[in-house]
Amino acid sequence: KDFVIHTVNTALITAQMGCDTSTIIASILHSLAGKEIEMNEIKSIFGDDIYNLILETKKIQKATKNIETPEEIITKYILHRSKDLRPVLIKLASALHNVKTVQYLPEEEQRQASKRVFNVYSIIAEYLNLNDMKKELEEYAFKQYQPVEYESIKNKMLREDINQGLLNKYWKKLEEYTNGMDIKILGRVKGEYSIYNKLKKYEKEWKDPKIEELTDLIAFRVVTKSNDDCFLVLEKIMDNSQVNTDLFDDYISNPKPNGYMAIHTVTKFPDISNLGIEVQILTEDMEYTNTYGKASHISYKAQKSRYAKPTDEYSWVEDVHNKIKEHISKREDNISNPILCNIFENDVYVFTPKEEIIPLDKGDTALDFAYKVHSDIGNSAVGAKINGLAGRLDTVLKTDEKVEIKIQKDKDSQPISALSFVHNPSSKSKILRSLSKKKKN
Repeated sequence: KDFVIHTVNTALITAQMGCDTSTIIASILHSLAGKEIEMNEIKSIFGDDIYNLILETKKIQKATKNIETPEEIITKYILHRSKDLRPVLIKLASALHNVKTVQYLPEEEQRQASKRVFNVYSIIAEYLNLNDMKKELEEYAFKQYQPVEYESIKNKMLREDINQGLLNKYWKKLEEYTNGMDIKILGRVKGEYSIYNKLKKYEKEWKDPKIEELTDLIAFRVVTKSNDDCFLVLEKIMDNSQVNTDLFDDYISNPKPNGYMAIHTVTKFPDISNLGIEVQILTEDMEYTNTYGKASHISYKAQKSRYAKPTDEYSWVEDVHNKIKEHISKREDNISNPILCNIFENDVYVFTPKEEIIPLDKGDTALDFAYKVHSDIGNSAVGAKINGLAGRLDTVLKTDEKVEIKIQKDKDSQPISALSFVHNPSSKSKILRSLSKKKKN
């Protein structure tokens, strides 16, 4: 019974997401992966497309349970190897239903499931612009994983009357003050898990979290056509509310180092409430750059620095978002509509014999892999087994290959000729270091 309930709910979620018919059918059948008899029947009845969607969903499931590998690498591995994103959507839908019913699992499994949501699934959802799903995944996992903190924040939000209704009141006020202008207004109420993340470094006890001190519990983005309109919107807000000048930043006149541009202000509308709300004002071009360009929020978060530098590493994000939209728009026309993509295309992910995933650069060889595992293994390497077959140290590796390095215990460096075929600068540096050390001895 539980087996059927899970698969049906997974299919309902993929249907609500706007997925094609093949994806929905594969969602119903995805839990059968690994059972040879059933899989052969699925292939016979439903064809190769649905069969392959189920197999790829199973591979994603296996990757998320890899205890040898840091979750950041697992996340990138899943996105990199998913040349068709539909299995990723199935797994996200499955994870969402699982986290909604996680209370029925043993306690340790609950913790592991919630941890995977925070560190893998919600991050993938953000990459794919599935922000509502990301928020829902995090809220359910937070509720189960840290119930005391969740309830204290939830109750405080209720007492302070911070909800969609309050958001709508502010929304109408902003529309009233900008009436006649060609603008777009977006707004949101901050989720409990996001509030927790912002508060956790300040709060030691969670009996009465001071969430009202946060300035972005309710936040808006006002998107205009021109720079002049940005400052006109700011002027209208300043004329009709109480702007906190201490929390005002003009990143249009003074962009951030990564090129981010917008006006940030915190203001109060006393006739609605005493809550300070955040308003960001920017042009359509700025919004595009901040979403998909070198100043994108994803690249900013990935660099984990307020002084993030411009980067093109996440230039694929726009293409993926557009292809997901296209997939949804064609669901009525095509039973099967693959979401083809190439994510982190300069990366390669290789497995150790213990199933740890090792990230490499495109062009890295088996000897680069050895040095990535450990400098001593690289220095003592004499050969490799690749997918169970004898291989050479100069073999260029591909994603999903399993590599075992053969070592010679009394060997402590590679010959200088190894510099001609290692690809990674780090490997070359380690070879030179070991040769220099050997020369001194």
